[in-house]
Amino acid sequence: MSRVWLQALGLMLLLLGLSGCNQSVDEQIASGLQLTETVFAEEPEAYTDKIGHVQLFLPSKFKIDDSSDAYNILISKGMDSYILFINDREKANSKLYYNLLKEDSSKKVIKETTYEKNGIFGFAAVSKTDNKDEFELIVSCGGVKMTTISQAKNIENNLHEMTKIVHSVKIK
Repeated sequence: MSRVWLQALGLMLLLLGLSGCNQSVDEQIASGLQLTETVFAEEPEAYTDKIGHVQLFLPSKFKIDDSSDAYNILISKGMDSYILFINDREKANSKLYYNLLKEDSSKKVIKETTYEKNGIFGFAAVSKTDNKDEFELIVSCGGVKMTTISQAKNIENNLHEMTKIVHSVKIK
């Protein structure tokens, strides 16, 4: 009899664990934005790639698809595409991209967070697209901005990896 109870208890724990893995979109966004603040507060990752006079860190499975222009870099991870914009005339505390986002009435920003410390200004924002299960993610630090269209289930991970990339960019 105790063996049956142990199996039932094990099954219930498994079901509880699996149901906890399915975060809602709001939870994905909140968790992802919290991770961006954490990454901005840490030291940037050491660079792994160099394009012209730009050095940056790329997490595993990320690759540079097109770097013909060192200021607009197309990066991919599997079937997902990311665009990295670099404005080398902007300082680390620049709010250019943030102000442009706030002025763009076509963006349906759901939630955003900003980071400002030690002369660095960064932000991350999640906006709704026309597709029900897709969101535009924007992460910026000074004159560096990265955007992608993300599936709802990948928001947290994408924001985390994008922030690592953006935070690591150095212009030599």
